[in-house]
Amino acid sequence: MIRPVSPRRLAFFLLSDFCLVWGALELADYLRITLGVGRTGPELAFETPLTVFMIACTVWILGFWQARVYSPHHNFGLQLRRIITGHWMASLLFLGMLYITYRDYSRLQALYFIVIAFVGIVAHRAVVWVLSKRLSQRFAPNRCVLIIGVSEYAHEIGKTIQHHEWAGLRLVGYLKYALDDMAADGIDPHILGTVDELDAVIDQRQVDEVVIYIKRLDDDVFNRVEQIVKLLQRRAVNIRLAPDYSELAYFYLSTENFSGIPLIGVREAILSPVERVAKRVFDVIVSLGVMTLGLPIFGLIMLAIRVDSPGAVIFQQIRIGQYGRPFRMLKFRTMYVDSHTNHPGYKDPDDPRVTRIGRFLRRTSLDELPQFINVLRGEMSVVGPRPELPEFVEKYEWWQRKRFEMPQGVTGWWQINGRADRPMYLNTEDDLFYISHYSLWLDTQIVLRTLLAVITGRGAY
Repeated sequence: MIRPVSPRRLAFFLLSDFCLVWGALELADYLRITLGVGRTGPELAFETPLTVFMIACTVWILGFWQARVYSPHHNFGLQLRRIITGHWMASLLFLGMLYITYRDYSRLQALYFIVIAFVGIVAHRAVVWVLSKRLSQRFAPNRCVLIIGVSEYAHEIGKTIQHHEWAGLRLVGYLKYALDDMAADGIDPHILGTVDELDAVIDQRQVDEVVIYIKRLDDDVFNRVEQIVKLLQRRAVNIRLAPDYSELAYFYLSTENFSGIPLIGVREAILSPVERVAKRVFDVIVSLGVMTLGLPIFGLIMLAIRVDSPGAVIFQQIRIGQYGRPFRMLKFRTMYVDSHTNHPGYKDPDDPRVTRIGRFLRRTSLDELPQFINVLRGEMSVVGPRPELPEFVEKYEWWQRKRFEMPQGVTGWWQINGRADRPMYLNTEDDLFYISHYSLWLDTQIVLRTLLAVITGRGAY
């Protein structure tokens, strides 16, 4: 129905991105030499080595591939967001590789390159987008798609097809399995009849593709689907099966052909290998920055805690991390010794167990600073779902455990949307939203908004 990536389209963008990144490096060399900004030196010192050219081109193509920049897009806004994500990932990896291989490479020159490459790639994509839209309207033939099934999931399939009208797809409508089939509440799809009228609808609507929605996994359904497929085999239409495993899948479904055996994965890694590396680089850079710049603050806080009340400065607590693995989370102690036992499970703004300095640390979120040590250890991430206490995890329903598919974070989507002011039962929904929409750009936004939340003290106690 829809080719994930047209070979010609993919080759065109791979070649154009290679040339744009190469050209951006050349232009960065020229600007660094001619503008006279920054430390002066011989021109030879600012000539980019051939190895750096190859590293940059490779990193940008890999970053864009992992950010799905080369996948089809139904609007330019989505394409732009993916370009920003891929460019951010590639920039982090590029700077990291420069630090390892060419530490003497001009930082200003690298900044020139990153900015020029971004502007050039976005401008190139904008021009190609406008031209392709105009040409596709003139020359791309429509492929008419019919959906069998009227459930909410079937309607989502229909909406996705409508979003890909730019690719030459056109949704003609839906067919019920039987007269007594009812569409889901709030859904009013264009129902053309039942499967008994399948032949007539195909002829009248000139259908090219038929998508058969499958909800239940029982013999009656498969027998009905088998009859429909046998009927369609006599027609010149493509046949697609769309089984609904949405309730079983953690986040994403994957399909693979294992020696001729079709397999559907319902639990796959949320982050790709490149995304994991980029997120880890992001975590290390942010954590080292916080630990380095905040070292004097660490000392003052430790002294204040020691003077305010007796006991250890650092409080350690078992929390549940990624994939359900327990670890010791670190915090500055904010309560009197042994007062954390028999806790009610929620935060009270007038909790008598909290010390004077502890109330200030909680209000400013400075008690969380030692968790950046957990981040450097690899036990946590800067951004992610908050680590939960084991006794609460034992009470989780199966869908709530999806939050452990990502590294648990110092801050997250929940923290910037109300923090302790929000009811506990809403936290998991916020975590699942973050996981489903993860990107390095979203991580950056959350970090910046966390700083604002910390400054205002909203929802923290």
